Amino acid sequence: MRRSMMGRKKLQLFTKRFYPAGNYTWIVPKGCTEVDVFLVGGGAGGDNESGGGAGYTKTFKKDKTGWRDGDAVMVTPGELINIIVGTGGSSKQSGSYSQFKNSNYRAGGGLSAMDSSGHWAHGGNGGSGGGSEGYVKSNGGSDGSNGTGDVPGIGQGHTTRDFGEPSGKRNAGGGAGKNSYTGYTGGVGGTSDYTEGKGLGSQGGGGYGGGGYSGNRGGDGTVLIRYWAYEE
Repeated sequence: MRRSMMGRKKLQLFTKRFYPAGNYTWIVPKGCTEVDVFLVGGGAGGDNESGGGAGYTKTFKKDKTGWRDGDAVMVTPGELINIIVGTGGSSKQSGSYSQFKNSNYRAGGGLSAMDSSGHWAHGGNGGSGGGSEGYVKSNGGSDGSNGTGDVPGIGQGHTTRDFGEPSGKRNAGGGAGKNSYTGYTGGVGGTSDYTEGKGLGSQGGGGYGGGGYSGNRGGDGTVLIRYWAYEE
């Protein structure tokens, strides 16, 4: 634990989330020289019969526990950081990326579900894959997994939890595919009120980067940062 002091103030651990979609600015506080960053791109919209892919996730942190894509981001106190939170795609549209500081720290949006061309509609690829239309069970994927169905979307293959850590909340659930013979659900992801659950509403499989289903909009992405700075 850090014990550095500035006058009577001491370093303290902060966590801050940026949501919903949009452009934000963050001024690096005193005492902060590096930031753990977790990004979720916007989820894709669904087709009429298949679910969109959830937004991809990226993790940049100092601690090597769990999944990470790179080291913590170096910053300077007083620096103005631009942050982009990706927008969920409308029907048949991919989601947009989320970004911290510059394009080196970016998570792409989920890919849209694809129309059928003489075959079942294809679930969208993304952080977790979307389910597809077809004769078999067609759910959206969760926690980086593929969707299900005849032609499911492909997930990123590793966890979508906050900061890539086992204790983190799940994000980026794939959208559900339509199936006339069995039930279908969106992938498990953080809903807009940040509780875990299976989404079947207009946001698909979850608020933070969830894919849409059956023609609906994908969920917005999010950016989560964690850092040490002098207490306010």
